[in-house]
Amino acid sequence: MKLTLGGYDHTEHLEQGSLILRHYGALRSSIKVTLFLSTPTPHLPAVGEEIQITEEDEVLWGGILVECEWECYDQDRARVVLRGQGYEQILQRYCFPAVTTAELTPSATARYLFETYLNPQDGLSLGEIDEGITTKNSYTFYPAKAASVFDFLAGENGYRWWVDREKKFHMKRALPRTALTLSVDLTEQDETRISDLQTFVFRDTTAGYRNVQYAYNKSGNVDGVARADAGVLTMRSRYGSGEYGAATYSSVIYSEQDAQRIATQVLSESPGTGEVEFTTDDGRFSVGQVIGVCAPICGIRELTNYSVTEIRAVYFYDRFRYTVTARETDAGALSVPTWEEALAQRNLIEAR
Repeated sequence: MKLTLGGYDHTEHLEQGSLILRHYGALRSSIKVTLFLSTPTPHLPAVGEEIQITEEDEVLWGGILVECEWECYDQDRARVVLRGQGYEQILQRYCFPAVTTAELTPSATARYLFETYLNPQDGLSLGEIDEGITTKNSYTFYPAKAASVFDFLAGENGYRWWVDREKKFHMKRALPRTALTLSVDLTEQDETRISDLQTFVFRDTTAGYRNVQYAYNKSGNVDGVARADAGVLTMRSRYGSGEYGAATYSSVIYSEQDAQRIATQVLSESPGTGEVEFTTDDGRFSVGQVIGVCAPICGIRELTNYSVTEIRAVYFYDRFRYTVTARETDAGALSVPTWEEALAQRNLIEAR
């Protein structure tokens, strides 16, 4: 494993056990690492530099250094705590000017803004953008963070956007999925189970849960609804109507069919109430991956689909140890928001 800051190798300065990588359900990521530095040091870390973790020339993680905290012992020695964000940080700091577009679909608008207004010196390139809804609008945006504008345009389709470790921008209906099949099986019967399960925690929570989803356009007074009937029945057996509802806005909804399509897309990424967290040295997990979970003592009596929503990796000498969090899913890969994503979206925009 090799750690570089601004192109300089700092692996030898690494405090063992301090390198922590976190990958979140909306394909956001962060790093925290501590270095011991002493003079003479050919390079001192500075915020705004690129951070990369590589292994045999393969980039395991990349991003931008956003915070340094120096604890100085004397004029020659210091302990430095560094924090960074994945390459999506570039879009969180970059501000678009005021823009009015031609009549374009939301996906075409995202493509136009990316190709026209982003500075190529930032090194981002255009990856895959799914077409989405075909209704066209002329959008007017006031000056705003690029991330907020793309949040809005992705939301028009019920989509997500992310920047991968190769600095490619994507906006798609669903998160990328790995074909690898893995399971966490406390009964030790399933052949695909991981063999070095170290800890296992099960939580049952209504946080983020929904089984009724509305989509609407406030301008045209049009709305539609999608329901997860099985989920409603399950929760009704516990209390009341069993309905857990939410609503989302899209300016490209012009019919009830449009609204139902977007509501169904949004609801497909809603997690169930179950959440598991486990630790392992098995590095084959990725955010969005669907795994099987069986834990009869927790009420999970047969293999049930869970989607990985967060991975925390801590480096110890020659290996990573992983803490994996996964939420129950009916439809497939989830993109569960976290407070980090909410923080990134704090600059909300208005578009017309």
